[in-house]
Amino acid sequence: MVTKIGRKAVIARGQRAVSDDLKEVRRAAILKAALSLFRKVPFDSITVAAVAAEAGIAKGTVYLYFATREALFLALLTEQFEDWFAALDARLEEPAEGLFGPVFVDWVVHSLVARPLFVRLIAVMHTVLEHNIELATALPFKQLLADRAGRAGARLSIRMGWSDPLMGTRLLLWLHALAIGLQHMSAPAPVVRQAMRRDASLQMFDLDFGTELRTLLTQVLTGMTLTYGDSR
Repeated sequence: MVTKIGRKAVIARGQRAVSDDLKEVRRAAILKAALSLFRKVPFDSITVAAVAAEAGIAKGTVYLYFATREALFLALLTEQFEDWFAALDARLEEPAEGLFGPVFVDWVVHSLVARPLFVRLIAVMHTVLEHNIELATALPFKQLLADRAGRAGARLSIRMGWSDPLMGTRLLLWLHALAIGLQHMSAPAPVVRQAMRRDASLQMFDLDFGTELRTLLTQVLTGMTLTYGDSR
């Protein structure tokens, strides 16, 4: 027999579960709205009010889920990192001939070129997104990156045949830095793009993200192979 107290407890638990589900749905809707805006306009042009309007909710509701605009977009970046690391993990499971040398470089370049929003978020990660957030947001984000980069890097070192087991992680950090720099340089401000069209001598600054990343990453891997061992 179920007592009244027992029924109340069951109902209360059910209400909390529904509430949690609704919260997750609303959080996902906010993230979807932010991503939709980010596809169309630069990060600096996006406000919390604009995200709320895109999601069809009140501005104050957004703040119930994310303390700041930067925390909101850091959550988006977290999802993007998870997606990319999952793809890398799957790649590391493939046969050796599908991993090493130019084939691996091509995969890395394609994986980033195919994720332009991910690269754009990475480009503002250190200078913007990580600045206006609380410790409760910063700590799990950096812990997640350390865990994913550490585990993937260790597997990468083994698969590449490098003598130093930490070099796979270093490669991922260098790749991160390359992506940031090349994203900034390959996406100049409109007025700079106009200047480059006006003066042919400025074409040296007209860089293609994928092309330059392929060249630089090839050089990095070549140097690492010479220093740390044959990558088969």
